[in-house]
Amino acid sequence: MKKLILIQNDYPGTGKSTLALCFQRYLEQYGVGHQLLSLSEEGVSSTPGSTVLDVSSLTPDEFFSRVDADDLTILEIGTGLGEFFNKFYQGSEMDQVLAEAGIAVSVVLPVTADRESFDSVTEAAEVYSDNAEYLIAHLVTSCYDEDDKVWDTSYAARVMDMFEAVELHIPEITFHAELGEERMTLDTALQISDAEERLGKEYSKWQRRVMGQVDSARQYLFGEAFRPTMVPKQAKPAARKTKGKMAA
Repeated sequence: MKKLILIQNDYPGTGKSTLALCFQRYLEQYGVGHQLLSLSEEGVSSTPGSTVLDVSSLTPDEFFSRVDADDLTILEIGTGLGEFFNKFYQGSEMDQVLAEAGIAVSVVLPVTADRESFDSVTEAAEVYSDNAEYLIAHLVTSCYDEDDKVWDTSYAARVMDMFEAVELHIPEITFHAELGEERMTLDTALQISDAEERLGKEYSKWQRRVMGQVDSARQYLFGEAFRPTMVPKQAKPAARKTKGKMAA
């Protein structure tokens, strides 16, 4: 069965692009065929390396054709476009269209410790109901205990419990200085092969933890569409960077 993974939350800064690229990085390590799409407005930057679906001209036929073109599709829905996509999805009865085509849907909802980021969770539950599987990705902003407490006491958490949603915790980034030295963004780092060597042990540690989180939910996320063609290479220990050394 084919798989469509939707990543959405209209609240800014929840880590949608980071998640999309981490999923892509994980799949590439195993040689799993997939495509990365971004729903975006014209002129608005989208996730690097993705194919853009223009919100101003998107039709049900185009959307289905894109999704059906690959066994595994990751679609990031740009900030502010969640309401549009929810109406588009319901109005075109896409749940039935995808089900008839044998395409299963997973909805990934990244959240922070800010309760406003939970609104998109309850909205998604109303749109997709039991026609999808759900995954909550926590972007850690302070510590696990504090962030978990805010989430666990929320109405959104109770709703997701009813749908037996899986939870992931994306570690906080601690290597901002290294990114600055290399004049690199996190999006760039997730797409290049020598990022671990250039950014050092903090990035390597962060990436291993993220990949471990994705691996723990692999079956739930990717299902039968996960067809590895190779075994990931063992990561080499990151070289210790000389203090104060600037990038060439």
